[in-house]
Amino acid sequence: MSQEEIARFADRELEQIAAQREQAINAPFADLHREPHPHTRPFRAKRSDTQRGSVVTAKGGLPYLGALPVGESKLILQAKIPTDNPGQDGKPRKAFVVKKSKDGEEFAWTVNIRSPLYRDLLGFLKTAPITIRVIRTGEGQKDTRYTVKAA
Repeated sequence: MSQEEIARFADRELEQIAAQREQAINAPFADLHREPHPHTRPFRAKRSDTQRGSVVTAKGGLPYLGALPVGESKLILQAKIPTDNPGQDGKPRKAFVVKKSKDGEEFAWTVNIRSPLYRDLLGFLKTAPITIRVIRTGEGQKDTRYTVKAA
């Protein structure tokens, strides 16, 4: 994949996000009385070790990156177009290819396409491969935030 193709992909995704945002701003009460998603479950049953398997892999065979520790982590964002990888809850996600070290193994880092982190990573994808600093704050599902900066 050439650098120009990756840059075009990132630009196209950012334009699409901006258009969706503008549309949402223009129709602020459109989803006020939306029906719940048909696949929403009130609770999630725990899976056994045999259901999990030894290594969980994303589409394309890469192992998932997993949770980053609170604080700063350095990752190398690879020059590959992120792939669709929806979450178990049906939320749309994209999997970016990252490495923990220069000679290390590649991992799939899944990111919600509606998050600010996704927009930040698309900006860095244009200059990939690039070392990025990922700063995680918060520990719970509701209060975790990521800040991404070039290293």
